[in-house]
Amino acid sequence: MSQVSETIHNHHQELLSTLTGYSQALAEGQFVDATALAAFLKNDLLPHAAGEEQHLYPAVDPLVAAHGKPTATMSVDHEYIEGYVRQIDETAKALSQAQNGQRPALEKQLQRLALQLEAVLTVHLEKEERVYIPLFEQYLSAEDQERILDGMHEAYDEPTNVKATIDVRPILPPQRHPLIFQTFESLHPGEVFELVNDHDPKPLYYQFKFEHEGRFTWDYLEQGPQVWRVRIGKKDS
Repeated sequence: MSQVSETIHNHHQELLSTLTGYSQALAEGQFVDATALAAFLKNDLLPHAAGEEQHLYPAVDPLVAAHGKPTATMSVDHEYIEGYVRQIDETAKALSQAQNGQRPALEKQLQRLALQLEAVLTVHLEKEERVYIPLFEQYLSAEDQERILDGMHEAYDEPTNVKATIDVRPILPPQRHPLIFQTFESLHPGEVFELVNDHDPKPLYYQFKFEHEGRFTWDYLEQGPQVWRVRIGKKDS
């Protein structure tokens, strides 16, 4: 990381840390100097945003066009949305089993997570409505729009816990198993990934059975003759 990048990164962390401190204090019912909070937002956060709009973004725009992916920031939003959903699910499960004395803290945690998710989702949807949907509508044919919408609807029929699809067919054989096991280790309990291969990956199953007995699930989705698809999951502990 360059010195300038590190400076920007550190300032981001300072802004977030300060705001998080105020937010946590408010959530816990502690006294917060509202005047100081407003002053921080007006004198630190907004000037930072203005500086980015005037200087950083104009420099980055052509770099994204030449070297980047314009929708990458939207995918980052999705990562955070998935993270908040996972935390809310875990908190809800804890609440369902909590004793009376444990409930207030968990309820506050659930409230804070829901508010954070609402904030991220509000901005995410607004970006789609103001930037992506107008381009989609103006430059894609009606047939392409319908095809994309149909594909989005099909996503509702897919399990929401599928975190990746790995097609190992174009990957060199020595690189396949390390990638597969690395992906498995990255899963949270209850999550799965899908493996695509040109032969029955039975030897892989036996390796999983040897190394992760009782920790994985293995479900065939398609069994040849040209393509094999397997859904591999990590069991809840």
